[in-house]
Amino acid sequence: MVELGNLEASLAVFLTVMIVYVLVRIIYRLSVQLSDLKIQVASHDQRVKDAEVSARKDSVKRQRAVLKGDITELVAPWSMTAVNSVSELSFLGNPIDFIGFKGLDQDEEIEIKFIEVKSGKSQLTSKQRKIRDAVRAKRIEWVEVRIKEIEIEER
Repeated sequence: MVELGNLEASLAVFLTVMIVYVLVRIIYRLSVQLSDLKIQVASHDQRVKDAEVSARKDSVKRQRAVLKGDITELVAPWSMTAVNSVSELSFLGNPIDFIGFKGLDQDEEIEIKFIEVKSGKSQLTSKQRKIRDAVRAKRIEWVEVRIKEIEIEER
């Protein structure tokens, strides 16, 4: 017969081995989950870095396009054929870049032209399209404003 002390000792060893086995399995699963999590974090970090690089490249590209458009607006008056000379242009800036008065310098019949300078793939804004449509539909009039008297009081 097995003595009671040996049975208890065997049972204690068996339980200890089982507890160690369960703990090892739990630690192994946690280490696998931790590895998976590290991979996911690394992948996420890479996606964030890629998105940041892409956003920076896009920002630089847009800045260059704006700068190119600004330079084009500055150079455009000297290369336009819509007017005879730069002196026939009046700069507005917004919402339309220029109004041209072709023929003004040469005592000819004057043609009034609304001029918007664009470069690359830029398109008219909705306000600019409305102005273009009004000009094409000839919804244009002359308005003269006269100020009769200005009173200035000094104290």
